[in-house]
Amino acid sequence: MRRLATLTTVLLLAPAIYAQVPVAPAPLPATPAKPAEQDPFGRDIPRGCVLGFLKAAGKGDYAQAAQYLDSQDPPSQAQELARQLQVVLNHDLSGKLDALSRSPEGHLKDSLRVNRDLIGFVETESGRLEVLLDRVQRGNGPSIWLFSSETLRGVPQAFEEINSPGLERFFPPFLTRIKLFTLPLWRWLTIILAVALAIIFASWLTRALIPLLRPSIRRMTGQTDDRYLLSLRQPMRLILLAIAIRILAAHGLSVLARAFWTNASHLLGIVSVSWLLMQFSDVVSELRSRQLLRRQNTSQIAVVALVHRLFKILVLFLAVVLLLHGAGINVSAMLAGLGIGGIALALAAQKTLEDLLGGIAIITRKAVRVGDFCQLADKLGTIEDIGLGSTRVRTLDNTVVTIPNGKLSQMNLENYSLRQKIWFHHIFGLPYGTSPEQVRAVLAQVTQMLRGDRRVERDGARIRLIAFGPSSLSFEIFAYVLVTAYGEFVGIQEDLLLRIMDIVAANGTSIALPSQTTYLDRTSWSGMAQAQLPEPASRAAAKD
Repeated sequence: MRRLATLTTVLLLAPAIYAQVPVAPAPLPATPAKPAEQDPFGRDIPRGCVLGFLKAAGKGDYAQAAQYLDSQDPPSQAQELARQLQVVLNHDLSGKLDALSRSPEGHLKDSLRVNRDLIGFVETESGRLEVLLDRVQRGNGPSIWLFSSETLRGVPQAFEEINSPGLERFFPPFLTRIKLFTLPLWRWLTIILAVALAIIFASWLTRALIPLLRPSIRRMTGQTDDRYLLSLRQPMRLILLAIAIRILAAHGLSVLARAFWTNASHLLGIVSVSWLLMQFSDVVSELRSRQLLRRQNTSQIAVVALVHRLFKILVLFLAVVLLLHGAGINVSAMLAGLGIGGIALALAAQKTLEDLLGGIAIITRKAVRVGDFCQLADKLGTIEDIGLGSTRVRTLDNTVVTIPNGKLSQMNLENYSLRQKIWFHHIFGLPYGTSPEQVRAVLAQVTQMLRGDRRVERDGARIRLIAFGPSSLSFEIFAYVLVTAYGEFVGIQEDLLLRIMDIVAANGTSIALPSQTTYLDRTSWSGMAQAQLPEPASRAAAKD
């Protein structure tokens, strides 16, 4: 009992004892690290440093432009150094602004030391001046990119060698003093004049090329007109305009102007070349389709249309990729992301992919072709177009029915245009009053007529007495007419049916009409009538 009481006391005091045990305090949630502060002047990356300097100097704000220099000079001297650097860079900087690094670490695969980037060089009489950027840290602020002090030491000498009065000396003072969108008016006049010259050059050169290309285009197309050549004229003119702008861009007055017009020429070149390839593919597709029609090889027309559309989609895709790459977007990462997102896209667009694959299957299997007359489920019509997603059918009511290719590939499809011959099959009757001699004569003459007609396949052509029908003797005509066009077949069928009627009439009989004959038995009718008459009154009285 004593042990039991002790054990009971321990169990009752256990919660109190456990409550007195010190518990380690829960760890405080980690404070999220503050994101790195961005430089207000965009000097976090080499590209931001160079473009920021050029924009500030282009506005004439040399106080801000001096913020991009790794210089310890007084503000006035730093601003003058920024102005001189602007002149030196605008003179003939070899580097491309699009090639500047967008990474805070800069280019890591060059031969320079870490935290240094080469953006280009300028040729001077005393030698080549390398334009370098250094990544430095001032105080406790973030690391920023600045024009290297090594480059800045050579700027004054280079400025003295290349400094010369610009084109502004040829314009009135008010054109250099008044600015529009940070550019003086004389710069706008030179831009308008340069663009006008580029357009005139492109138009003149296009007109000069038309007579040179005309013989080759006509020889290739087999046409005597310039319809196909004129369809290529606009993209050709746009290509020549891009070339002219690219030539004029090399003589730009500033680095930013040269970069802008170079990018504009690249953009225009990508668009114009893509347009030319699409127009040229239209010409080739149309010529190939016409050639296949002349050869009556319509089965390949749908294949040509499919290849044509896939080619245009490929050209458009490549053009978009090149434009995105020119805009500075990482196309490789984007395409890698498409591989992951493609799974979700495929799940979300199952019907679209089903229609696309169904269209490819229809074209490759050659089940139907453009121009074929078919029966699709309960629809009769002519195939007008087999697209990547759907097929258009022109019905007998002259309406257009659009059927998704995924659904069409699963339909029971009857293609009448693939017939090598058309079935001539009819059943008719002669009245029961026709004698056996008349039946034999009709059979023999119709058989001779069918087998003697060149439009009818001789083997298998026949007419047979097949049944004693309810109201006539039933005959079956079985033959094949050697044509494939239904309109032509209808005319031949009409002629054959009329000749069969002539044979039937010539043998003293006729085509039977559906009829029913009722026979009455007079004897039975008289007995029934007498049984229903009332008996005479005298005979009834005698029975009583």
